[in-house]
Amino acid sequence: MGRTQATIIAAAVLTAMAAGGVAMRTSSPPELGLGLASVTVGERHYVETDLDADFQEVLRARETLFRTYDPDADEPVWVFLGYFDRQREGSQVHSPRHCYPGSGWNIVEERTVAAGWRSGTLPALVVDNGTERRIVCFWYQTPFAIESDVLRLKLALTRQSLMRRPQEVVFASVSAPVTNDVDRAARRAAEVARDVEQEIQRLYTMRREKSS
Repeated sequence: MGRTQATIIAAAVLTAMAAGGVAMRTSSPPELGLGLASVTVGERHYVETDLDADFQEVLRARETLFRTYDPDADEPVWVFLGYFDRQREGSQVHSPRHCYPGSGWNIVEERTVAAGWRSGTLPALVVDNGTERRIVCFWYQTPFAIESDVLRLKLALTRQSLMRRPQEVVFASVSAPVTNDVDRAARRAAEVARDVEQEIQRLYTMRREKSS
């Protein structure tokens, strides 16, 4: 199920981010990658799935990570991260709200999930493909902000471009199966999202310190 799950999450959400975007002047990308492989989520056990070379070529992300946390549990949590060190000419960042239906998933509900660790919320979709239901929390994280709206993300990246700074962003998706209670699944996803978000910021900070 690992490779299939990776394709579902990645193809539904991320392919559009690398397939073409906002026309903007692009400064030089960071010389150092972000190091997604070092992300930790407490002491949770996980298995990692490699995306195949063809998919990586289409995605064109600098780095990717796909893991299944608590893989032996009835309710695992899936984490997908894609780090883009630049926004290529002609590329367009798309919202999962548009991409999931194109991959065979129906959006049952749109909601927000409390992100109490920073007094905010995460956007979330409850999706169903006829045999399985999941909640998907997602966000876009730059070194300076966390965005949940694609338009605000584009504005942030445009500002970075005008300041001749790299337009780098991590797309993060944390999803969990919905067995009976959506709120319970949302809490499980949020627990992991908290650690993932903080780990991404840690990596941005470490990379900035190495570059200085």
